[in-house]
Amino acid sequence: MLARLAPAAALLVLLSACAGMSEVTQVDKHTYSVTNSAGARWLTWVELKNQTLQRADEYCQSINSKLVKPKITSNSATGLTPKRATVTFECAAVEPKDNGNGKTQQ
Repeated sequence: MLARLAPAAALLVLLSACAGMSEVTQVDKHTYSVTNSAGARWLTWVELKNQTLQRADEYCQSINSKLVKPKITSNSATGLTPKRATVTFECAAVEPKDNGNGKTQQ
C-alpha cells in the first residue's frame, strides 16, 4: 500500500517546494519584477495573478509610490504542472490631491 502512495507523495513534495512569492527585484532603472508560483497550492490563474499584482502594489506603496504599467505574464501551465505568474511593473510618484481650495493634500 505504501509503495503505491510513494510516487504521489514525491510529486507533492516536488510541487510544494516550488511554491511561493519571490522578492521584488529591480530589473532596470525604474522597472521591477515579482514572481509567484502556486506549486501544489490549488489556486486559479486569477487568484495567482491577483496575488502577484497585489504584491507589486504593496511594494510601490512601501516606497510611497503607486503601481503603474503592470505587465502580467504566466507560464501557461496546465494539469499538475505548477502555475507561475510574473508581474513586471514601475512605481511612480503619488501626485498630491487638490482639495478644491487651491491647496494640495498629501
